[in-house]
Amino acid sequence: MPRWRMPQKQRDMRLDALRGMLLIIMAGVHVPTLLSHWLQDPLGFMSDAEGFVFLSAVLAGRAYGGVYQRTDWKTMARRACDRAKKVYLVHVSLVLAAVLVAWRLADRVAPLANHFHDFLMHPWGSLALVPLLLHQPPLFDILPLYVRMLGATPWLLMAARRWSWKPVLAVSAVGWVVAQFQLGQHLVGDPSRLLPLSLGSFHFLAWQFLWVCGLALGETMLRRPIFREEQRRGVTLVAGMVVVAGFVCRHGIWPDAWFPQGLYAWMDKWSLGPIRLLNFGAWVVLLVAWNPRLPRFSLAPMALLGRNSLPVFAFHLPLVIVATTLIETFPFSTAGQLFIGGLVIVQMFAWALWLESTWQRKPREVPATPALEKAPAPELVPA
Repeated sequence: MPRWRMPQKQRDMRLDALRGMLLIIMAGVHVPTLLSHWLQDPLGFMSDAEGFVFLSAVLAGRAYGGVYQRTDWKTMARRACDRAKKVYLVHVSLVLAAVLVAWRLADRVAPLANHFHDFLMHPWGSLALVPLLLHQPPLFDILPLYVRMLGATPWLLMAARRWSWKPVLAVSAVGWVVAQFQLGQHLVGDPSRLLPLSLGSFHFLAWQFLWVCGLALGETMLRRPIFREEQRRGVTLVAGMVVVAGFVCRHGIWPDAWFPQGLYAWMDKWSLGPIRLLNFGAWVVLLVAWNPRLPRFSLAPMALLGRNSLPVFAFHLPLVIVATTLIETFPFSTAGQLFIGGLVIVQMFAWALWLESTWQRKPREVPATPALEKAPAPELVPA
């Protein structure tokens, strides 16, 4: 019997396991080792970031959409905002601690100086912008996106209830198109000329579309199956063909002559290029239509991380920075680098296991504002 807690029956372990797997890939990519290249977009033209943001949105749609159905908008909005506040506090605490350490040690530790270069150029101005989420050092730019999207979630759910998801998705898609052509930059210019802004790598207008799609999927799953039974086979076949094509092209299995080089411009990660979005969408459609079921024991280790995704993600950031600093400072062998990268992953599991054991020792009470990660998750397609 594993030591980690088995989730409640109403949770879908597959969703937790997917998030856990994405956290492992994320850590493997962030620590510079021999495996970093192979873990970069391993499933095609899509990365762990897309999956992490999308799954968070699906669970938000389930959690807050369910509260909206059972209670009212104010109750749902209060819970979403409470969750956003928690993520905000975690993010700001992490960033302030990291930049203050870097500020103190940068003159002696070159990798820290390189990583926090933008902050160190204007430390006082950057410190003032951190609480406003307007200065985000590298690796610290996913949680601010999450905070903004959680804050918008109650309004998106209200709009979907009033007008349906189609117009909401249409407006969100317009934002994605604007991001593809960089129209906002042409109109506004570069505001970092005036302030030490660092808004992270993720283009908000592009990634909000991914969140809205996930939110719509999660909320819709509360009310009806996504695909009818007679549709599953055909949808699975078409989506599977797109997934296979993305995989073979990404890993160079497909002959280069069959793949126009100009298409690489449509695969930008930070603005969610069209081919990247298509590849990711095909994976989502494939999993929803196929609805694979794996033995629970095979999912349990990854689900352990997924159930505690926020604290594990927050914990892995300083670990990654320390590991990267060690690897870039000392002449470790390839085996030594792999050992450091593996140690980061082991510590993530140890942290999640400690969190689970601590949770088990607490009295069984229903919190006034349940955390998103503790909200029940559904089957991918309701039976």
